[in-house]
Amino acid sequence: MRKIFLSLFLVLIPFVQFIVAQEVVTMLQCQEWAVAQSSANVQKELNAELLKVKLNDVSSHLYPKLEINGRISYQSDVPQLPDSFYEDYNLDKLSRDHYGVTLDFEQVVFDGLKSVYARKYEKMMNMTEINKLDLTINDLKEQVLAIYMNLLILDKQLVLLQNVEKTISEQLEQLKTLYKEGVVHGNTVSELELQALKIEQQSSELISTKKTLVASLSIITGRDLSNVIFEVPSDPIIDHNSESLRLEFNIFETSKKGLDFQRKMYIFNSLPSISIYATGGYGRPSYNIFQNQFKWFYQVGVNFKVPLISWAKTVGIGDIVMLQRQILQSQEFDFRTLNAMKIKEKSNEIMKLENLLSLDEKITQKYAEITATYKIQLMNGTITAYDYIKQQNDELQSLINKEMHNMQLLKAKFEMLALQGRL
Repeated sequence: MRKIFLSLFLVLIPFVQFIVAQEVVTMLQCQEWAVAQSSANVQKELNAELLKVKLNDVSSHLYPKLEINGRISYQSDVPQLPDSFYEDYNLDKLSRDHYGVTLDFEQVVFDGLKSVYARKYEKMMNMTEINKLDLTINDLKEQVLAIYMNLLILDKQLVLLQNVEKTISEQLEQLKTLYKEGVVHGNTVSELELQALKIEQQSSELISTKKTLVASLSIITGRDLSNVIFEVPSDPIIDHNSESLRLEFNIFETSKKGLDFQRKMYIFNSLPSISIYATGGYGRPSYNIFQNQFKWFYQVGVNFKVPLISWAKTVGIGDIVMLQRQILQSQEFDFRTLNAMKIKEKSNEIMKLENLLSLDEKITQKYAEITATYKIQLMNGTITAYDYIKQQNDELQSLINKEMHNMQLLKAKFEMLALQGRL
């Protein structure tokens, strides 16, 4: 008895290993692997760093400025007064060579709100880029969805063909026995053998197509999926009247806000700016030019700057921005209209497939009853193999239609979620 169990165990080992090796993967896993494989997340991190740099750059003129400046100069001439004036007031004549070192400080107090709207603009543009990267990720998920659902459809077709192939094989054994007994004609066996070859050919074509899709999915996900079982996802709940949450809407909105901030940035660029400053140094002459000596000196004050001739340019740029905004609004309207139309079409497709599936159930049941009757008649020699094969093909096609409609319905529901921005 132990030897028998040992022999069975040794025989079953390869099958056990095969079952263990067959990893079950889900559509969600494939989507997550594909996203992790893409560079979108890295680009999002780089965009965050880029935003920090840009924000620091647009605000850099608000930081205090501290500089050391030096000068050495020689003039061809200097102001001169009568010699008696210098003698009377005990003053030195001015030198033509000048020397000086200063420490200069400046702090912008008000820049006309340019930096405020420049920062808002950069933030909006960064948000737009992030949304575009998220859109790329969504497109990748939809691509995985399409391949995954097609693989499920192929798997269903292969299972049906394998079942038919098994049925034909069993019938062939019975017919060969009946042929030897003279109950059925030899053509009956040959025709059924031909049918078995055609089924095998269809299976081979489907297997080849499946390998191609698996290879594509493996590349996208960065995983070897050649020896896995693809799990059928749960039927998603669909709200046909749900509001669309497409990322494209966010992109349009952030782009429009960015243009608004850009326009305000240019407008405020024409406003006055105020800064305070201080200068201290050592040199000759100092601010008192009549004291031709090396002395310490300083100056503090307020700078007030009002742009004048840039107003026309600012208005022109503002007009350009407004036109760009109008173009965006037009594009958004077209996209919303097209998306709403696609949602309506997909909703109709879902309802059509649901109706077809309810009929498929009845049709396949009737075909199964008729095929069972034909099988008995074939074994009794009352019908030809051709009649039986035709009926069997009709039944197989009804089963394929049912499974196809079922998978198509599941696919359509996920596509509806994608159109609604809820995938």
